Amino acid sequence: MNYTDAMEYTRRVSKRGSIPGLDNMRALCASLGNPERGLNVIHIAGTNGKGSLGAFVGAALQSAGYDVCRYSSPAVFGYEEILQYNGESMTRDEAAYYIGLVKDAADRLEKTGAAKPTVFEIETAMAFLYCRDKMCDYALIEVGMGGRLDATNVIENPRVSVIMPVSIDHTAFLGNTVEEIAAEKCGIIKQNGTVVSATQTEAVTRVTERVCREKNARLIKAGNPENVRGRVFDYSGMKDVEVSLAGVFQYVNAAAAIEVCRELGVADADIRRGLKNAVWRGRFETIRDYPRMIIDGAHNAAAAAMLEKTIKSELRGKRLNFIIGVLADKDIDEIAAHTAYLADTIYAVEPGNPRAMSKERLAEILRRYNKNVETAEIDGAVKKCAADKDAVTIAFGSLSYLKEIVKAVRGEKD
Repeated sequence: MNYTDAMEYTRRVSKRGSIPGLDNMRALCASLGNPERGLNVIHIAGTNGKGSLGAFVGAALQSAGYDVCRYSSPAVFGYEEILQYNGESMTRDEAAYYIGLVKDAADRLEKTGAAKPTVFEIETAMAFLYCRDKMCDYALIEVGMGGRLDATNVIENPRVSVIMPVSIDHTAFLGNTVEEIAAEKCGIIKQNGTVVSATQTEAVTRVTERVCREKNARLIKAGNPENVRGRVFDYSGMKDVEVSLAGVFQYVNAAAAIEVCRELGVADADIRRGLKNAVWRGRFETIRDYPRMIIDGAHNAAAAAMLEKTIKSELRGKRLNFIIGVLADKDIDEIAAHTAYLADTIYAVEPGNPRAMSKERLAEILRRYNKNVETAEIDGAVKKCAADKDAVTIAFGSLSYLKEIVKAVRGEKD
């Protein structure tokens, strides 16, 4: 299978959508020799902050001399970035090779009457094979959705299970209350395991504590950073800690990363270097200096609330234009309530994704919070913002279209 064939295969399979459950994944892994069982895993769940936590911890582990694989999805700027080894994305040849292996296994199972795997199950199996073959010291594995029934939860004995901030999202699959959703996220917690929890609401903390008691799991709660100034803060005996990633929410992520790294025995000096040098694109990232354009992955209410705080902290007094594109299953009212009032002009766009909300429907909702809303194609919105030399532009709403924004800024064509 070459790369083109592999991508076409994943596109076909993606039409099956999401099907929570572990039976198919267990069968797929068994047919591949259970590659997940030999991995030293940090298993990461939560609504927001999973990728940033992985970036921080991965960079700190590399600073300490460990070889690290990371699995995170969806891809933002290129398919190969869902799997990384020591910060470098897998190659196209590697992607084609591992997808081919998993496809062969899936085809064998289908002949026995087994259900066809979802695209996330295929990619997760690919990740386990990739991490095994790289013989990495640690594998950072992010949950796709939820936790309890997520394909990654075939992992039996993670070194650490991490619960990042939990909020309302994916209600059709996970529940309608934050307690129900937290219970699904905490489904990754294993009997007698070790758990690190980022700072949570009281409701989520109660659920996490209950599940840890039931599983006899040791719970480490990350605290709040202190004396925050710019991108520098103090935390738990560490003074003047600097983070590379912008956004007020990154302090919470960094605190959790410090606790994970300390549990793994990483020295504070290596933790410092990791937090300062970590790279995680699409998180309040400036992609053009003049006129300034920022992209951000704020795609749900909690992330929008953090973006709101970051804008007020870092862009106070600036004139702002927003470009917003969302998927149809998101609570755009909540996202808009936190952000729309801050903009002078908003351009509603439609990501190139079959799940995208139409720009017309999006504009209709956004006008409840800001009257200055226009519909536009992505290229057109970027050009209008580029002509407004005195404003800062922020594009957000869905990770799925940030690549389209970057290409439009660079003038690249498909």
